[in-house]
Amino acid sequence: MTRIVADIGGTNARFAVAHSHQGGYRLEAVQVVNCAMFDDFYSAMGQWIEGLEGARPTQACIAVAGPVEKTPEGGRVTMTNLGWDIRAEALCRRFSLDRALVVNDFAALALSLPRLPEEDKWALRDVPAQAGGPMVVLGPGTGLGVAALVHDGGNYRVVPGEGGHANLSAGSDRELELLRILARDQMPVYNEYVLSGGGLVNLYRAVCALHGRQAEALTPPDVSSRGLDGSDLLCRETLIDFLNFLGSAAGDASLYYVARGGVFLGGGVLPRIESLLPESQFEQRFTTKGRLGEWLKGVRVEVLKAGYPALIGAAAWLEI
Repeated sequence: MTRIVADIGGTNARFAVAHSHQGGYRLEAVQVVNCAMFDDFYSAMGQWIEGLEGARPTQACIAVAGPVEKTPEGGRVTMTNLGWDIRAEALCRRFSLDRALVVNDFAALALSLPRLPEEDKWALRDVPAQAGGPMVVLGPGTGLGVAALVHDGGNYRVVPGEGGHANLSAGSDRELELLRILARDQMPVYNEYVLSGGGLVNLYRAVCALHGRQAEALTPPDVSSRGLDGSDLLCRETLIDFLNFLGSAAGDASLYYVARGGVFLGGGVLPRIESLLPESQFEQRFTTKGRLGEWLKGVRVEVLKAGYPALIGAAAWLEI
């Protein structure tokens, strides 16, 4: 069976055709487009579909960043940052589909976890995962996505989340000072105000203020590249602080879902800066949770490699 799958973020839209293959899926006709180039979602998808060769699939699953409203037709979402309105019934009507689903992007990412080969991830905390235990995935991108996957009577069930809007917590005196600075512009300071692409810039400005320095007008890629090559020590500090805060948020997510099946880190930001994870205090922040710190030491943490896991998860949604 072939299916249309898409992963729509605040910056890029990814489209592909998914073929059932050896118990999993093979992606073909993969295309990534800049969302800003299109007035609406249907224009972006329509341009991609026009380039397809052969018979078009008659089923589609669209994974979208943001809270999705369930409907009898298959779901709908309004992406406020883009002004895009995506509805399952409109997909069926416009593209002659028999079935369409609209799901949260991290709900799709969660459903991909049991289907990803080992080469698509690497262990940051290499401890055994509990077979059938709850799994949680989170990752900074345009926002901070969070979702869980639980075993339910032999099948997996996705538990979507909006953990990006939970409040960010401090794990050190330095982080407490950074939160005080951040709170001048945003009170309370929620997770994705720091743990996202735009949040990386917010954190950079706070680090500059902590040092009494004037922040430059940098983009998230600027902060990442300068921090990674060591040309700007404040950018370097920002990346380390970012990973430390991420460790704390990942530990929180593990506790929320009792994630003995593992915590998985994804999103668009982390693959660019994951080389700094060993230099950061990610693990200390992950396990510093009071009386449950020892319990957290038994939770496996894996990093998803760059690729298209949400597209795999979107294909799997059509089998539910």
